[in-house]
Amino acid sequence: MVMRDVKMAYASDRGAYSDYARVFGVIGLVTLLGWFLPLSYLALGYLYLLAVIALSTGVTRWPALAGAVLSSLAWNFFYVPPRLSFSGLHFDESLLLVTYFVVALIGSQLTALRYAADRARLLAESERMHQTLLDSVAHELKTPISVFRTAVEQLGTGDPERRVRLLSELGIAVQRLDTMVGNLLNQTRLESGVLRPRLDWCDARDLVSAAKKSVGRRLEEHPVSVEIPGDFPIILADAVLMEQSIAHLLLNAAVHTPASTPIRVSAAVGANKKYVALTVADDGPGVPEELRVRLFEKFSRGLRAKAGGLGLGLSIVRGFMSAQGGDVGVESPAGSGARFTLSLPFHPLDDDPHG
Repeated sequence: MVMRDVKMAYASDRGAYSDYARVFGVIGLVTLLGWFLPLSYLALGYLYLLAVIALSTGVTRWPALAGAVLSSLAWNFFYVPPRLSFSGLHFDESLLLVTYFVVALIGSQLTALRYAADRARLLAESERMHQTLLDSVAHELKTPISVFRTAVEQLGTGDPERRVRLLSELGIAVQRLDTMVGNLLNQTRLESGVLRPRLDWCDARDLVSAAKKSVGRRLEEHPVSVEIPGDFPIILADAVLMEQSIAHLLLNAAVHTPASTPIRVSAAVGANKKYVALTVADDGPGVPEELRVRLFEKFSRGLRAKAGGLGLGLSIVRGFMSAQGGDVGVESPAGSGARFTLSLPFHPLDDDPHG
C-alpha cells in the first residue's frame, strides 16, 4: 500500500512538471511569434488569451494560473507600449488581464471535473473487471472442488469401474485447475511487463505435438489432424509461448465445438516469405461477427459459450504472440467454423536468433 502511494505521488509530480513545461513552452512560442507578426499589442493580447484558453482545458489549476500570470507579464513587458518595460495599464488592458485569470480558473476547473469523471469511469471499469475475475474464479473452482469432495468420499469403493471413473474425473479436475492457475499467472506476467521471450529455432511439428500433449484428455472427443508440409521451414520463436498459444487454440476448439467434430492444424509460409503461419481450424458454430472485434480482450465470452473458463485464453494468446513480434487473427466464414491463425515474421535459417 505504501509503495503504491509513493508511485501515485511520483506519477502526480511528473504530471505537474509536464503541465508546467507545456505552459512555458506555449507562452514562449506565442511570445516569439508575436514579435514577428504585424499585429497591434491589443491583438497580441487576444492571442495570449487564446493560448490561455487552450492551456486551461488541458492542464490542472496551478499550471493554468501560472500560464495566466506568465501571459500577462510577457504581454506587458514585450508588447504594451513602451516595449521591453513594464507599463501601467488602462482599464481595457487591465480587463483583458483579468480575463486571463478568469478563463484559467474556469478552464482548469472544467479540466479537473473531466479528469475526475474519467478517473471514476476507469475505477468503475476496474472494479467491474475485478468482480468479473473473482466471480469467474469462484465459479471455476466449484467444479473441481466438487469432484475432489466426491472422489475423497468414494475412493474407498470396492467397485473397480467406479474407481477408474473417479480417477479419470480427478485427472480432468486437476488439469482444469492447472489451466486456470496458469492463465491467471500468464495474464499477470503480460500486464506487469515482465514477459521476455526467448527466441530460438523451433520445429512446428514439435510445437504442435507438445501442445496436443498438454491439452491431453480434453481432445479425446475430437479427431485432430496435423497438415504441415514437409518443406515447412524451422521458425524463430519462443518454444514455450508458441506451445501454450497452440494449446489454447486447440482447447478453445475442443470446448466450443460438438463432440466428434474434427480439428485441423496446418502451416504455411506467407506471400514473399514475409511471415509464417500456423492455423487451427474447426467445423463448429464459428464466431459471430459482433464478437470478433472483442474476441481477444480479457474476459470476452460469447453469449453461446459453454459454462466454465475465465475468458482469458485468447487474450493470453494475443499477448504471447505480440511478445514475439507476431499476431493472432480469426476468420469465420458463415457455416464453416472458425480459423485461428498464429503468424510470426519469417527469418532465414542463417539469422542469429539472439541477435
